[in-house]
Amino acid sequence: MRARGSIATMNAPHYPEPTWMRISGRKTPFYTRPLLGSELFDDRTSVLLDGMTDACVGFTFQSLYAADEVKQRARNAFAKLRFSCPIIATNIVGDVSGPIPRSWVYAPVQSLSELTHWMNDAFCTVQQDLNFNTFVEDTSLRRLPYQSQNASPLWFRCYLLLGSNNKYGLYFHGPHAIMDGGPTLNAFALMLQWMTNDAIEPAENLPWGTEWHNLPLGPVSATGGPREDWDIAGIELLKQLPDSEVARTIPLAARPFRMSQSAVGKTCRLERVLDPASTRRLVNKTQIVGYSMSHLFEAAYCMALLTRNQLPPSVWNTYHFLGNSSAISLIPHLKLPYDTKTHFISSRTHIPMQISMAEISPTVSPRRQLLQIAHAIKQKYTSQMPCRKDQTLRVPSTTLAPSSGDFRCHGKGVMPLSR
Repeated sequence: MRARGSIATMNAPHYPEPTWMRISGRKTPFYTRPLLGSELFDDRTSVLLDGMTDACVGFTFQSLYAADEVKQRARNAFAKLRFSCPIIATNIVGDVSGPIPRSWVYAPVQSLSELTHWMNDAFCTVQQDLNFNTFVEDTSLRRLPYQSQNASPLWFRCYLLLGSNNKYGLYFHGPHAIMDGGPTLNAFALMLQWMTNDAIEPAENLPWGTEWHNLPLGPVSATGGPREDWDIAGIELLKQLPDSEVARTIPLAARPFRMSQSAVGKTCRLERVLDPASTRRLVNKTQIVGYSMSHLFEAAYCMALLTRNQLPPSVWNTYHFLGNSSAISLIPHLKLPYDTKTHFISSRTHIPMQISMAEISPTVSPRRQLLQIAHAIKQKYTSQMPCRKDQTLRVPSTTLAPSSGDFRCHGKGVMPLSR
């Protein structure tokens, strides 16, 4: 395979997306390509905000199998996950603040002993007294990658938590550059499917050394390549991007009650669980009025900011809601032969979004306000959806220098919704 690519510019919208390149010249070959699109965005955010996008997420479950059997099945399933999704065994290289793009580097497995050595480091069992919140908090305090002697840096680890009374936990700890919401759920689904299949073959029988073929292509290639109308519609979209991010009014913001950090690096989890009946009713009513759950939750965030700020009508129109983290998953747009179940990598695009409060009435009921905001958000997405294959074009703005701040956040099982 040959690496191709250049920097996308307004004058060259059709640039070949870099693909995996084979590098020889040492004992074993390896494969590399630059981080692209949201992969690079998430890596830059992690560097800038001290691991903000690194995630520790997982599930708890019960099993009638003995603990040793559960461990053996989980270990075999994780080895199979490396074969199907070898991105979990890559290294990320490159200067975090320099001009050279950060890149993935993958070395195919050359022997079963090499696979065993990697598994011993990447798959861990933990005796846990079902205090899973403490486990997630402690794990999230660790900055990636894991460093071990005589081994490459480890960016992704799987934990099997062994509780009492046949209760277990299965958790991933890795970078958001790999662990997008939908792809991460798909990876867990694969592992649990393999763990519960009595007829599953041992991972040692897989054709190791060929697994590099399963490395994910970039976002443009995986979604079918540039659109045929890119020269017109794509360039028009590019022209709109700078204007869409200009702030002409005051953004709504939430100021914390405390003005200093009380525990540097400690993570906090706020949890609200809706029962199945309430969830079903909420989903049904949202669909009836023509919106998605993503529209609803984003509108609810805006409502929370409005409640916190208590804007008087006299200044209402001088504010706007800035949804600058609004994301669209690319997984539903993958084209054959790319398998959505094994496309385990950050795969989304972000839409710059400003909702002027002039579009929202300050005097109607909160329910009506919520619907007005959801409608405005839906319109923003609809206006940009036809041409959103611009993921790699938004990368240069994310090449930021690292921060020396102490702020830290983590996934903690909170997955972004897909549209």
